[in-house]
Amino acid sequence: MSVAHIADIKDAKGRLEWSTLKDAVQFSAAAKEKNRNPADTLPVSTTSTSVSAAFARSLVLFTGFLFRRPSKLFRPNRVDTWLGLRQLALSTEQTISPAFIRSLLRQKAGIIAVTLTILPPMLVNATLGFLLFTSHSLLTLGLSRLSFFQKKVEMEDGTEIDEEEDINLETLIRGPSIIPSHPTILSAIAGAGAGLVQGFAFTPVENVVRFLHQSATSWTTLLARLVHLPVPEVPNAFEGKQPTTPMQAIKNLFASETWRKNRNWWIGWRWVVARDALSYSCFFAAFDVTRRAALRVKALFGGNIEHDWENIFIIEFPDDHPQNASPSISNSPAKYRPDSDQPQAPTIARVAQATTIVTGGIIASYLAQMAGRPFRACQRIMMLDERERMRAETAQGRARAGGAGGVPSSNIISNLRKGKAHPILEVLRTKGIRPFIHPEGQLQSAPMKEAFQKEGRLVRTMKSFGWKIAAMGPWGFGFLVWAWVGGEV
Repeated sequence: MSVAHIADIKDAKGRLEWSTLKDAVQFSAAAKEKNRNPADTLPVSTTSTSVSAAFARSLVLFTGFLFRRPSKLFRPNRVDTWLGLRQLALSTEQTISPAFIRSLLRQKAGIIAVTLTILPPMLVNATLGFLLFTSHSLLTLGLSRLSFFQKKVEMEDGTEIDEEEDINLETLIRGPSIIPSHPTILSAIAGAGAGLVQGFAFTPVENVVRFLHQSATSWTTLLARLVHLPVPEVPNAFEGKQPTTPMQAIKNLFASETWRKNRNWWIGWRWVVARDALSYSCFFAAFDVTRRAALRVKALFGGNIEHDWENIFIIEFPDDHPQNASPSISNSPAKYRPDSDQPQAPTIARVAQATTIVTGGIIASYLAQMAGRPFRACQRIMMLDERERMRAETAQGRARAGGAGGVPSSNIISNLRKGKAHPILEVLRTKGIRPFIHPEGQLQSAPMKEAFQKEGRLVRTMKSFGWKIAAMGPWGFGFLVWAWVGGEV
């Protein structure tokens, strides 16, 4: 074979590989290696060029790591990202809207206020997300060793061996790469287990967030004063004088009687654990179906996928590839990521796959939220009943001590509680199923409540959907861009 022919083959192969993420990272590494050569490097820009190349490689590798496991982008957030801004708007008798955020950013300390309200929920969600996906990977890798889920690989001599994956730090972070048998069932079971772990970890966090939400008016008043927003009424959420600094607010918080009455931050943990187990079981199972459907969509547009999927959910698509079309369509073990020797899929195939994943991710997230609403409602009903019981006991103690007149005696309280049905059954009997499938309403002032009722249901639904897309949209858009520029998903 001539040298020119060999050069043409290498050049064609190089042009094909330029569009892949792996070769982009290799190119960055080669550029850095070239910068180390004194003959090809400008002395003045050596440091800045190396730092820029390192930053570019780190950004590309982090983006690739994030988009390689897209379920991280669409998981339901346990702490509302917009809670602080919503409370800040309510403290000034407004509703959260793009106009309110723009007016907030125009203030001198507006960026600080937005950062203080958005950053803490993001940190909490990131920590819980790391715990969730690490637990899911650990359970998936462990359960995949069972004979029911174990993948059988046929060797050239006709024998079958069990394909296993080691449990180490890399596999825990990036997730399993070997697709087991019945992956949807495995994803649902592992998701339920990961939900149990996160539920135990999230219960005290949720109770703290709920307590701060009840006393958030003092915190939002501080932020409102910081950005010079009009506060019509200063609430009395803490005992003593109103805090003028964050440190004073923290001191008042820990010194208040409300804090001492809420020492047990594990109240309602059973509902939280059950909610997270069912929610994340539905989320991971639905996302597994979405991921495999996205691979079929990718195949429709000319992409290459493996054909040895075995699952109770069978999604049939016409196969336009002949049997001897490409050596990449073989009986090799199926993987979440394509092997390095497989050809690059067309751009339209990658974008179609990414679009399917984004759509399915939003649906899976909404399904998880719907599955958890009844448990959230039951938890709220039980907490309200517990609060009412504590008030009754307090009134009973005052009556025994000869408190103020008008307080019911112990006999009256016992008679009121005698024969009372279970709180959840009572709500179900009196109000039906609606409180269990609709989220709890927010406390609003009379003018805001009247304006809220004037809006049609369609407008309210579109606004709610818009804020959910605002929290998820940038990641979904970035995922589509990643697929368009050549990243494999």
